[in-house]
Formats: sequence, C-alpha cells, structure tokens
Amino acid sequence: MSLRGKNAIVTGAAVGLGNAYAKALALEGVNVAVCDIREDIDALPQELETLGAGAIGFRADVANPADVRRVVDGTREAFGSIDILISNAGVWGASVADDDLDKSLADYDRIVGTNLKGEYLFGRAVIPIMLEQGTGGDIVNIATDHMVTCGAPNVICPNLPTCPWKHPENGPRPTGGGEIMDLYDAAKWGLNGLLFAWAKALRPHNIRVNAFCMGATDSYMLRSFHNFNPSPEEEASWMRAEDNARALIDLLKEGPTGRTAQNLNFCVGRPVKLEPPLPDKYILASSINPANSQGRA
Repeated sequence: MSLRGKNAIVTGAAVGLGNAYAKALALEGVNVAVCDIREDIDALPQELETLGAGAIGFRADVANPADVRRVVDGTREAFGSIDILISNAGVWGASVADDDLDKSLADYDRIVGTNLKGEYLFGRAVIPIMLEQGTGGDIVNIATDHMVTCGAPNVICPNLPTCPWKHPENGPRPTGGGEIMDLYDAAKWGLNGLLFAWAKALRPHNIRVNAFCMGATDSYMLRSFHNFNPSPEEEASWMRAEDNARALIDLLKEGPTGRTAQNLNFCVGRPVKLEPPLPDKYILASSINPANSQGRA
C-alpha cells in the first residue's frame, strides 16, 4: 500500500536511527513530525520538506508528559491526523547492581524514563487519536536485540548460516546486555508488555503494534558506548541505519492486514531487511485476528 499523504511522528529523530526513519518516511510522501532534546532537530524539518513531505519539529523530552502533549497536539493541529508513531528516542547508560541509591535513582529517571516511559506516554497519547479517526494506524517501538537473542527465545531463531553465534564454540549468544545494563535491559524488556497488550487491544481497530529489536547499528548511541572512538573492525561490523529504515517502510506498507505483536530482530549475522512474519508463539492468533474479534475487521 502507498504511504503517501499519511502523517507520522518520529521521536529521537535528530541523529541516528530516528533521523534515518524520518527521511525514509518523507521520501515516501509521509508528513513527518520529529522531536528530540538535541538542538540539531531544529534544522531537520526543512531538510525533510526538500524530500517532498510536510514537516514540523519540536525540542521535547519524551519522558515529560507536558512535552508529549505538546508534540502530539501540535502534530494533529498541523497535519489533521496521526497515522504512524515511531517511538525511537532512547538513551544508554551504565548501571550495575551495586550502584549507590542516589546514582540508581538518577539512572532510573534517565534510562527508564526515556526508553520505557517515553514510549508508553507517546503511545497513550496517540492511541485515542487513532481510535477516534477510525482509519487504523501503526505503532513501532524501537527495542533491542538483547530481548531476542539465542537464549530468549531460541525457538524463534532461524539459525542463519551468517550468524556468528551459530557454531557451538561461539554460542549461544548470552541474553541481555551484560552486568552493566540492568536498567537499559529492564526498560527495553518492559516494552514487551506494551507490545502484546496494545496489539491485542488495537487489532480490531486495524492498529498494528510491532517492535524493532535493534542490534549494533551505526548511531550516536552506539558511538557513545565506544567513547566515539570505535575500532575499524568494530565499526565495519555495524549495520546501517538507512538499511533499517528501508525495512521500516516495508513493514508499514504491509497495511492493516499485516503482522502485529511481533519483535523483529535486527542483529549481527541477520540480513537488514524485513523477514517473513514469525509464527505467533506468545500471543494467541485469535487475539490479533480481526476475523475472530468483536471489533471492526
């Protein structure tokens, strides 16, 4: 299906994945509202307009309810409707089990506030608008491949020959990001609760909810993890944000009958493209099949 003329919000769009998503949407003729805490966001709407779409921008903190209302209300006022939400804004920070309480509280507000609360707030703000419009929609939350590695759950892994963890001496890949990422992983794993519950509740209204579980992709966040000085070997292994943005467009073009309630895995060793839908293992097919629901098909 064509995306031309639809209206989208992309959070965390100043750099990295969010920036690539916004540009890919604009090239498809989607009007895009972008937000970020970085001042770089100020110049992005003009760049998006040169790609053939309407665009507006906001400096906003996704963990701040007032900012979320301002972005969502401003987008609706500017474009008239909201059809697509890409909740991409995210932060990384080291946190370990024996951090003192003051650091733990600050880390919680920053990491969980952005990576989980922000996606929750934007979804809650946009969903009533999509329901009122009655024309369906798409919500894509950006998660992490820590959620869907070999260890959790290996039943969905296709065991691709290109995967570096395929051979017994190399794997299976450990689940999660390790001992320095308890809050980061907790926030991203929490997105499963939103994914499954929202997908079941919204499928009768032709609103799909999916998650992109991102591995090592060239971005500001990943470069910051390497103190902005990655080794050439490390950098060469990274995926490109532009390739992932193409997969996002392909997902959106599936339309209202496409997949929902799925974690789409993008990690080292997998092709950066939209793979076929996986069987529904953690949510009953009857829960997300409009033909079996009481709502509109």
